[in-house]
Formats: sequence, structure tokens, C-alpha cells
Amino acid sequence: MAHEEYKEMIPARALSALDAAEAQALNEHLENCAECRKELDDWQATAAALALGADPAEPSPKVRERILAEVRKDLSESKVVPFRSTPRNLRSSFGLWGTIAAAVLFTALIVGLVVLWRQNNAIQAELQQSREFMQLVTSPGARVRELKGVDLGAGATATVAYDSNGRVMLVADKLPGVPQGKTYQLWFIVGNKPPMPGQTFAPDSSGKGTMKEQMPHEALDSPTFAITLEPAGGSRTPTSPIYLRSSAVN
Repeated sequence: MAHEEYKEMIPARALSALDAAEAQALNEHLENCAECRKELDDWQATAAALALGADPAEPSPKVRERILAEVRKDLSESKVVPFRSTPRNLRSSFGLWGTIAAAVLFTALIVGLVVLWRQNNAIQAELQQSREFMQLVTSPGARVRELKGVDLGAGATATVAYDSNGRVMLVADKLPGVPQGKTYQLWFIVGNKPPMPGQTFAPDSSGKGTMKEQMPHEALDSPTFAITLEPAGGSRTPTSPIYLRSSAVN
């Protein structure tokens, strides 16, 4: 088999689309060809990056039908030929569209598995946060405060739960998106004193955000909670208008 024929097999090898005979032949060639080994490494890196970095996208019905039609055409036109000991060329065996279809289906499978793995991790994390919030809410002496959006944060909501030891957990929803270089920050306000800074947090694409914090001792009795938009890393004093705020404790 010529060198160029081995090179044509490399993309399919990166997607594990070669049969056993083709894979064995290519492996023997790779042992003595540094150029093809380098090209295979590049293709495998590209396939891995695609699997981990791509957002799931379902092909349109038109594209799917076109690919399947070409695959059916290749299968209907295939003929029985005597077995050859030399490896078959992937293009001549299945046709160009058959190769593309195999690559698309394999890549879609990888992306689908990665998406399911990420979704499962996200669900587990959300369940853990819900359990922690309920444990805090039901602990002795716990209190719950509601924050409502004002002005720029209109429509957003948040709930803060805290106990007598100052453990705080915040759950926010429908927060506006965070501009680059910015983050949300929680503040504790007591009377006319300057707001005391809390932790920063960033919402997800749906506007949900959570965070855990330890309340300053000075704010344990009668805090008012507020959320502002601050530079990444947080601020010592608020630098923007309040997005959400709880009512003052009487």
C-alpha cells in the first residue's frame, strides 16, 4: 500500500472507524513513519478537543437525510468481492459519504456522552446544594430572609438562610447576566454603618446563583442583605447600585 493511502486512513483511525485489518496495517506503517505518527497525533488532539469543547448540536433533518441517503446508496451499490489479504482503502470500501457519516455519528456519540456526564454532575451539585440549604433552614435558630430585585435587578429574587453561628447560604434566581470582568457580591448592612462585604458569586446562564458565607459577628442580630455588581474579586465598599435587597429588620 502506498504512503498516501495510509495517510487517507489516519482521520478514520483518530475516530476509531477502521476495521481490524485496516487498523493493523496502519499500525505497522506507523512504526516506521514519523510523518504519519505526527499527523495521527494532530487528528486525535482535534477529535478530543471537539468532544470536550463543542456544544451539542443536532443536525437538521435535511442534513441527516442527505447523509443517510448517501449511505444507503453506497450500501445498495456495494458488490461482493473476493477477500484480499491487503487492507482495503476506507474510501473505496464505504464511499466518501459513508466515511463522513461514520465520523459524524461517532463524534455525536462522544459529544452526547460528554453532555450527559456534565448534566449528571450539574444535577448532583444542585441536589447537594439543596440538601445543604434545607439542613441550614431546619437547624435550631435558623432564619430566612427574602431579597427582591430593585432597579437594574428588577425581576430577580434571592433567599438567604442563616443560623445563630453566622453560617449563611444564598440562593438567587433570574439574575441579569454578568459582564466580563464583573461579579455579584453579597453585603451585610447593620443600621447606618457602612456595608460589610461578603463573598462574590456568578450566576449560570439561566440566572441562578448560589454561595456560602460566614456572616460577620456584628451582623448576627439584625442584618439587611444586599447584592451589587462589583469588579471580579470583589470590593471592600460597594461600587454600583444595589441589585437586590432585603427589608430591614424591625
